[in-house]
Order: sequence, then C-alpha cells, then structure tokens
Amino acid sequence: MKKILLTCALLFLFPLNANAETEAINKSEDSTAATEQTTTDTTSENQSDSTATEESSTTATSEETSATTTSSSEVENVEVKDIEKAKEKTIKKVEKEMGVKKTDTPVNDELNPDKLRETLKDPSLKDYFTEKEINNFSDQQLTNAMTLCMRMSGDTFGLDIGGYARIVNALYKDKTLSWDKIENILNFDPNSYSNAIEMIDDIDSLQAYLNALYPSDSSFMAVRKMSREELINVLKYISPIQEEMIGTGNSFFPGIIAWISRYADDDDIRNGVTPSTTTNDTNSGTTSGQSVSSTNSAENKAPADDNKNDKILGILPKTGEERKTWLTVAGVIILALIAFIMVRRNRKK
Repeated sequence: MKKILLTCALLFLFPLNANAETEAINKSEDSTAATEQTTTDTTSENQSDSTATEESSTTATSEETSATTTSSSEVENVEVKDIEKAKEKTIKKVEKEMGVKKTDTPVNDELNPDKLRETLKDPSLKDYFTEKEINNFSDQQLTNAMTLCMRMSGDTFGLDIGGYARIVNALYKDKTLSWDKIENILNFDPNSYSNAIEMIDDIDSLQAYLNALYPSDSSFMAVRKMSREELINVLKYISPIQEEMIGTGNSFFPGIIAWISRYADDDDIRNGVTPSTTTNDTNSGTTSGQSVSSTNSAENKAPADDNKNDKILGILPKTGEERKTWLTVAGVIILALIAFIMVRRNRKK
C-alpha cells in the first residue's frame, strides 16, 4: 500500500514539474525574443537618428555654401557693376600721383623741338624750369620726353603741356627717370593686350616696364614696386572690370597702368586676399564648425541610447528563467499529506 501511495504521489508531481519547466523555457524564449527585438528597434532608432543628423549636416553645409557663393559674387561684382565709379576713383588716384589733371586737349607729338621750348617758357610753367634750363635742353632730349609723354598718355589718360613739363623735369632735372632704361623697354606695350589677364604670360616684361617708366621713386608718377605674384593678383582683379567695360561697347579707360597703379596700393588685392576670398574662408570655417558640432552631437547621443538599452534589458531575467513558488508549496503540501496518511495507518495497526 505504501508503495502504491508513493508511486501515485510521484506521478502526480511529475506533470507539475514538466509544466513548470515548459513554462520556464517558453518564458525564456519570449524574453530572448523580446530582448532581440528591443535591441533591433534601438539599433534602428540610432541609425535613423544618425542618418537624420548626417542629412541635417549636409543640408546646412549646402545652404552655407550657397549663401557663400551668393555673397562672394556680390562682393566681386561691386566695381564691375559700377564701372563709372571705378573709373572716377582710378582717374583721381592718377591725377593726384601725377600732379596734373586729365585733359580733353592733350599735347601731341607734332610739335618740333623749337615749338616745345617756346611752350615750356609759358608763365604757367615757370615753377619747373628757368629760361636758361629750357634753352640748354637738346632737341633729342625734348623729342625723347615727347615720346615718353605719348606712351604715358596711352598708359593712363591724355596729358597736357603741364604733364609734358613734369616728364622733362623727371628725366633731365630730377633724374628719377632714365631714358636709357626706358628706351630699351618701349617695344613692350601693355596697351596692346585685349585683357589684363593676357599679360600674365609676359609678367617679367611688365615688371621691367613698370620699373623703368614708373619706378617707386619717380617724381612724376610712381607705382608701388610689386613681386611677380602681387602683380599677377592685381591683373586678375582688373580683368573682369576690363572685360565688362569692353563688353558694353566702351573703350577701356583710363589705360591699364592707371588701374595697376591704383590697385597696387591695396594690400588685400595685391596679396590676393580680396573681400570675396575672406568671406569664403569665414563661411567655410563656420560650415566646418557646424559640421563638427553636428557630428559630435550624434556621437554624444549614441552612448545615451546604449545606456537606455541597458536599462530596458535590465528589467528582464538574464537567463530567461522565472521562479514558480506555488509549485514548490504544492509539492510540500502533497508530501505532508502522504506522510500524515502513512503515520495514521501505522498507528491503527
């Protein structure tokens, strides 16, 4: 009888244990699936956030670049759009440098040496030479001075007799100009080029021309001495102005040397750092900073999401198991009942 009761108790408890193990396994699988799903969803969210951040950064960069291009274009075209104002500034700069005004009745090379001497004795020019000095000038010297006057008129604007007198003074009195140097370079004509940019190929000849006719210590018209790179930067800046002026059906005026003289005194233009370039650098730095900031934000956001995942996963059992207390209690009660019955039966016997 005892064996029968023990066997029945074991048979009764076996289904309960099997059921408990099955439920535990199912719970474990469900927990694993939930964990994997949570991880997948979190990863997808991170990827979405990262993609959104990259798209936002790209959009911001594109907008900044567009704004930079627009701003640069406006700055570069300031003088091109207002040619008359640019011409006026250039003419005033040269007039101040030469000490003579632009004239509509320039001196011409048809005057012979005797006529030139007579003209130089005009009372308005008495501050330049005495009558004795004028008479001492040779015919060749006066002719050479006229040749130079004609060239400089083409380089800048028409010169009157006052301009001619100042050239004679620079050549033979102050001697800040040397005819020997000038004569050797006159075969180079900067006015023969259709655009300033074309002179870059002959930059050495242009430098020699400027140093001979417009040295920085000239008492007539001095042009700042520049390196090859500086002179190239100036020519590049002049090029669009010249192109716009000629494109509208006008002649390029004043001459190319007048424009070079004006921009040679501008440190930014001479060094190739025009306002437009400065704007590009600033905007580029700003855009780079925004891109780096966006990237850092995305990187800082990722650890936060990882911590969030850890918290979500932390509320689930690590092995997928769950304790079933009621099964233990039921087993103990059944064993107690069996023991009670067996004790009573023994006492009755």
